[in-house]
Amino acid sequence: MLEKIDLSQVIGEKEYKKKMTPLYDKLGILQRAFWDGHIPLVIVVEGWNASGITMVVSELIRYLDPRGFALHSIGSPRDEERSRPLMWRFWTRTPAKGRIAIFARSWYSRSLAEQVSGISWQSRIKRSISDIRTFERQLTDDGTVLLKFFLHISKEEQKKRLKERERSALTSWMITQGDWDFHRHYDEYLPVIEEYIRETDTPNAPWIVIGATDPNYTRVKVYSTVIRTLETVLSERKVNGEKKADIKIKKPPRSPVKRESRPPLKYSRPEYEALLQEYQDKVRDTQYMLYKRKIPLIIVYEGWDAAGKGGNIMRLVHPMNPRGYDVVPVSRPDRTELDHHYLWRFYRRFPPAGHITIFDRSWYGRVLVERVEGFCRNDEWKRAFLEINEMEESFVENGGGLIKFWLEISKDEQYRRFIDRQKDPLKQWKITEDDWRNREKWDAYEEAVDEMLSRTHTRYAPWTVVESDEKYYARLKTLRTMIEYGEGLIG
Repeated sequence: MLEKIDLSQVIGEKEYKKKMTPLYDKLGILQRAFWDGHIPLVIVVEGWNASGITMVVSELIRYLDPRGFALHSIGSPRDEERSRPLMWRFWTRTPAKGRIAIFARSWYSRSLAEQVSGISWQSRIKRSISDIRTFERQLTDDGTVLLKFFLHISKEEQKKRLKERERSALTSWMITQGDWDFHRHYDEYLPVIEEYIRETDTPNAPWIVIGATDPNYTRVKVYSTVIRTLETVLSERKVNGEKKADIKIKKPPRSPVKRESRPPLKYSRPEYEALLQEYQDKVRDTQYMLYKRKIPLIIVYEGWDAAGKGGNIMRLVHPMNPRGYDVVPVSRPDRTELDHHYLWRFYRRFPPAGHITIFDRSWYGRVLVERVEGFCRNDEWKRAFLEINEMEESFVENGGGLIKFWLEISKDEQYRRFIDRQKDPLKQWKITEDDWRNREKWDAYEEAVDEMLSRTHTRYAPWTVVESDEKYYARLKTLRTMIEYGEGLIG
């Protein structure tokens, strides 16, 4: 593949100035048009060491308004990044609508550096490629424009440039032993890089491979490609509106989940309190072992209004070390969150290794309240089933644990609890007009809940339905489930 790239392309200085001069103003105009159109743009510049990545990026940002872009120069992961899956650090860097994110090296370089070592690296590469394809498809489905450049030079050209940089006092510090080690293994890395390019060259995120022997040719090629792509996007959206109709939505198959609100047994208060103490002691031990094994755990609480999520969470975290867990209450997204892919705000709260994050409501709001209340488009909630499954699978496949609780109560029990809350001064804050409005749409929510559970009940992230008409039973079941799941993770 790469051996077929023409490396002999050259542009002289006179022709270079003639071609580049009009492009600078064009890029600035297009940046403002993307801002006005609320279109996010991601530009990835990859390539061999010494291929000219810094040169290309410097040229790209030269005439951009610095208030509208962020440059990410991606090197070795920091401690916080190292404790999370590979794609987490890139999800958190995705741009808001109207902004530009430029990656001087990206998820590709980091995957290559972090996965091609030790045993079973081939399987880790395949996992990374799958995660990358998913990441890029989800961004572009949501309207992000993604441009990917790979700067290709020969092994001989790379050696020449490395030596030139070593001889210069201004650039010698840039060349490390790692650069030379990578150069010596150029021929071994070549087929791996080709596999990455081949497997991630998709219609929504194609690669532009550039023969980068001549710096002038490289800069002109990148600049003109960026401008041509942005002009095409703006033209298409002017004619067709926001890109959404051409996205083929693939829903996961249904796997029916039985819901029951009445528990199979009841506990007396003395029985409940004895078991609660026993389970809470085990929860504390489980948290400690997860921390020692550096296993991150996510616990999702979903359920009907007044089903008891808050009370369950309070009993769960009571015995835990507060430095080792976070509880994330999820409400309506703010303006910044709305300007990103809807999963962005959840990725930002994913736990590092050994930590527990508890979501009081979660990403499932997209296929529940946002669907029923019309807070998102039909195509957005329909494609969310697959996006959610992919996110959860990636988290688990990368070593995390995931427990999902659905707290089921009957319509009559919900009404009784609503009335109790209205009468109790200490609980009145829990009941709002939204709760009563949601109750009026019970049938619509029933349909949404059934589809949500059935399409996201997977082997790696199954739902646990908690019979919640009886609070004692529900609290003990969630604690017992967490203990049993945690013991399975610890092994």
